[in-house]
Amino acid sequence: MPELDSEFISNQLARCNRCGYCIRTCPTYRATGHEGAVARSRNDLVRAVQRGKSELLEEMGDRFFQCLLCGACTESCLTDVQTDEIMVEAREAYRQAHGDSWLQQFIFRELLPDPERLAKYARLVALGKNTGISGLARSLGLLKIVSPKLDNAEALVEHMPREFFRDQLPHLGFHPVEDRPRGWFRYRPARVTGLRLLYFVGCGSNFQVPGEVVAGVRLLQAGGCDITVAPNVCCGLPPYSYGDREAARLLAAANLETLGSADCDVLLTECGSCSSFLKHYPRLLEGTEAAEPAQALAGKVRDITEVLPDLTLPEPRPLSHRVTYHDPCHLGRKQKIKAQPRDLLKRIPGVEHIELPEADWCCGGAGSYNLSNPDLSRKVLARKVENVRETGADTLITSCPACVIQLASGMREAGLDIQVRHLCDFLAEAHLPPDDAPC
Repeated sequence: MPELDSEFISNQLARCNRCGYCIRTCPTYRATGHEGAVARSRNDLVRAVQRGKSELLEEMGDRFFQCLLCGACTESCLTDVQTDEIMVEAREAYRQAHGDSWLQQFIFRELLPDPERLAKYARLVALGKNTGISGLARSLGLLKIVSPKLDNAEALVEHMPREFFRDQLPHLGFHPVEDRPRGWFRYRPARVTGLRLLYFVGCGSNFQVPGEVVAGVRLLQAGGCDITVAPNVCCGLPPYSYGDREAARLLAAANLETLGSADCDVLLTECGSCSSFLKHYPRLLEGTEAAEPAQALAGKVRDITEVLPDLTLPEPRPLSHRVTYHDPCHLGRKQKIKAQPRDLLKRIPGVEHIELPEADWCCGGAGSYNLSNPDLSRKVLARKVENVRETGADTLITSCPACVIQLASGMREAGLDIQVRHLCDFLAEAHLPPDDAPC
């Protein structure tokens, strides 16, 4: 039987005095009102298993896996107890005791390490969505028979892109790198006035919202940057969040092998989740031979919102929008990047920025949380949607592909005429000529 006896968990649990400060900011507690949904209760459950007062029972799974891992409890905790990391270890022990679903094993161990195979499956999904086949299958209940997660996923997005981001690299002025294997592309401006960037392309960015990456890349090109795109694999956050830390380590090791040899000033991405987890590599690989390379790579990682303020971009044209901004958990709370996105918005003439109440509260997307816990995800999302409604904004801006998808679905379900846009997409409209702005 797996044990939850790591030194990390013991130290963290010893600091939790059950004070209840976590109740005030826990989205799942606020959505349910159940004591079992709050951090101190989840920690008590782990403590009981650790001390042998309870076995790691199958019915404990919901308590472990319904945590959003948003980190709000840690931020409000007087002793800085990292309940999200405790839950990751608890999920790992739970998986070892009770096994994985075949779908998770297939995705984490077969698809994510193989970008070409992943792209083939993504094209099939896009074909099914855009031709209406998946919608028909959903209406007949066929997707739910295969997996409830597929049924929820089909309803989450309106359409899939016809071209992924990597398909568009030649149209963006990128050329294959001659002395590199297939999948390496580089854009060299006539005169480099910005940084030498290595662009990390996230899975969600590439397959679901490629326009956001196109917008970010065009802004970087306008800022005179030399940009290289490598054939990276998934950052590893999805399996890590489900407690499959070994799968996450394998993905991290693959990325270190691919990216570690690149000569660049900055490893950049527009996905707050990817940048956060890339910075987490040293902890993930602590005690292994890859720890030192992981530290070197993590030191170069920047989110695009950390770089854009220092680039010389074309003067923004006025936009008549009333906007509000949602802080993605992995960007705002995990990386403390909150001022930069707002400052970028405030530079655009004509834009009125209204601060969103509870702007840093999780929207309920949390990667694939909206698939694994759809009902609770909607309850968490409903609170966010109501806060957005109260601002009177016509546009909701955020900086994470998963948040864009989740928030857009929330606006549709609520019948609100509020656009949800990635910050890069919005900035491109302001700073780039209309013909260069992404669709």
